[in-house]
Amino acid sequence: MIIDKRIICTLGPSSLNSKVIKRLSELEVDLFRLNLSHTSLDRLAEYVELIKNNSNIPICFDSQGAQIRTGNLKGGQVKFEHGSVVSLVNSTSVPENEEIPLYPVDCLRKLEVGDLISLDFDSALLQVVKKGPTCEARVISGGIIGSNKAVSIIDSTFPLPCLTDVDRYAFKLSVRLGVQYAALSFANQSSDVEELRKIVGESVKIIAKIESRLGLQKIDGIINVADIILIDRGDLSREIALESIPYIQKEIIRRANEAKIPVYVATNLLESMTEKIMPTRAEVNDVINTLTDGADGLVLAAETAIGKHPVACVNMVKALIHRFENPVDFHSRDHWYSQSNLVEPHGGELIQNIIEDFSTHDINKLPRWKVDEYTMIDAEQIALGVYSPITGFFSRDDLECVLEKNQLCNGHIWTLPIIMQVGGKFSYREGDIIIIQTINHKRAILFIDSVFKYDLDKLIYGYYNTNDRNHPGVKRLYENGNKLVSGKVFLLKEDLQKRKPYELTPNQSRMIFQNQQWRRIVAFHTRNVPHRAHEYLQFTALEKYDCDGLFIHPVIGPKKVGDFTGDIIIKTYSQLLKNNYPVNKAVISGFTSYSRYAGPKEAVFSALCRKNFGCSHFIVGRDHTGVGFFYPNDGAKRLFEELGDIGIQPIFFDEVYYCHKCDKYVEKCFHGLNKNGRISGSEVRYNLEKGKPFPDWVIRESVIKQINDEINNGYPVLYKENI
Repeated sequence: MIIDKRIICTLGPSSLNSKVIKRLSELEVDLFRLNLSHTSLDRLAEYVELIKNNSNIPICFDSQGAQIRTGNLKGGQVKFEHGSVVSLVNSTSVPENEEIPLYPVDCLRKLEVGDLISLDFDSALLQVVKKGPTCEARVISGGIIGSNKAVSIIDSTFPLPCLTDVDRYAFKLSVRLGVQYAALSFANQSSDVEELRKIVGESVKIIAKIESRLGLQKIDGIINVADIILIDRGDLSREIALESIPYIQKEIIRRANEAKIPVYVATNLLESMTEKIMPTRAEVNDVINTLTDGADGLVLAAETAIGKHPVACVNMVKALIHRFENPVDFHSRDHWYSQSNLVEPHGGELIQNIIEDFSTHDINKLPRWKVDEYTMIDAEQIALGVYSPITGFFSRDDLECVLEKNQLCNGHIWTLPIIMQVGGKFSYREGDIIIIQTINHKRAILFIDSVFKYDLDKLIYGYYNTNDRNHPGVKRLYENGNKLVSGKVFLLKEDLQKRKPYELTPNQSRMIFQNQQWRRIVAFHTRNVPHRAHEYLQFTALEKYDCDGLFIHPVIGPKKVGDFTGDIIIKTYSQLLKNNYPVNKAVISGFTSYSRYAGPKEAVFSALCRKNFGCSHFIVGRDHTGVGFFYPNDGAKRLFEELGDIGIQPIFFDEVYYCHKCDKYVEKCFHGLNKNGRISGSEVRYNLEKGKPFPDWVIRESVIKQINDEINNGYPVLYKENI
């Protein structure tokens, strides 16, 4: 059964801008709500145009409705002390400090001596002690009162007009603007809905908001004439005991469900997220229970209108809806964690080939085969899901599909063969289970599917588009021979504890992103310490593509002579993240991999790996993992375009340089690139080896100091020999 739960976002100061509207639209919210109680009439048309220019999401005007509110107060708020006497005046203008302005007009005439008045959701409680054109009231419970806040006359049901003059004007305007939804605040009876219908017409969906005792008493009649019911728990709680609200909510939902009319729930769903990045446990329980009750939609109000994290709020609601639609199986650890707001792993499932119950005795019985560091890295990354949906070393069929079509036999895009080459003495066969192990005792378990020989010339040309042995990747494959082994690869759980510091698995990175409420994450691949051009690429990608966070993922596996060690890359970036990067906007993790020097194909491969780590965007290097002149500079871009949508968006940059005349980092400018402005990782390594100084526009002084400190302390920063 398909469950369709809707998300309604109230737009306000935090979200009425093109950037947030686009992000909320991308999250596929169902309705944008403009609250007429907090939106000036003269800007309504402007806001509608803003929304329509940046989204296809329908719009709803929400009326002020039949409600008494405070007018404008000096400084926006006034504190009233317990025991004092204040004047109640009919006005929307700024009064004296001892006066409280109330509107709509003539509401004071309906007050009686003895009436209790609750202001701003119990911020203050008054009692009327004198009736007249200006009423007087004593302050029973003092507090701070704000402008344009709700006022409730406790235990009184005197009627107010269902629409204010502002509402009538706004709804007539909404028809001209093509607004598709109209929300009626304080719908007290069916005739209120019918009155609004006369203004907006039959084609507009009317949402009747139940937020008063009168509305509860007439609920069945309102359900009969409205298109949608909305339970506003906030205003309702001013007239109904707080402890009764959950039961009232359940009953209204039940009646709406029986009548087959959609029912939404509003107020305090994720209120704590107006300030914090995560909701409270109570809020999470409330949302899930509300959905379990049968609510069809959830309304975010302050959370997205004035809160600090409007996009994160919607992310969280979507995660909760996803969990409601996919209930937790207590016995399934996969259900203990949620990554529903992140990009799907490649192929739809994150491979986790981890064995927990292989005893030491069983392991010691298995035969062992020595492999090089490159093969073991591939084995580990397969088991951890970095290469999802791949579960093992390639069979002949998958190998040929990738070489000929850049895809696996199951149709998923994949550009690089993941193969295990073995020497002529390899005697194991299909069905055997062996331990593969490096000289430093790293190990994995291989369940052999097949052992076969393959034409090396065909393999290497399909891999690299060249058979030139001057290419380092070509040379390595030729040296390792034409006998290949396919089969699923597994790691023992105990071996996971032996990973390098700062290394995250795809499962861990996804948990971090979810915890940070990130959805759009841009990944950066590098084998160099950070220089200024890198910073430009990262910050530009964050801003231009409106990403929530940056995943800095430097290669820390085997390198060639002259490359930076993984340790110094991690250390320099960690220092920058602490001192020079936006707070909580970047995560660093070592990527245990190695350069295959496969150019464009490796660029796509690197992007797919980062997709499995949970990233939505990937910065593609100008000459990503190329070598010499084997690949054109635009080769990666052309291959990405040829392959189409692979589930992660590549970000391409021209060469970044520093223009001394413009005094900034640019990809293009009027003055053009010259050698004095070029920034190169290779040049940084060369100057470091030669002891040459670096200007600050090339690399930060703090990075150079840290590198020199490592050298002075006897730690290597560059590889002296190939690994």
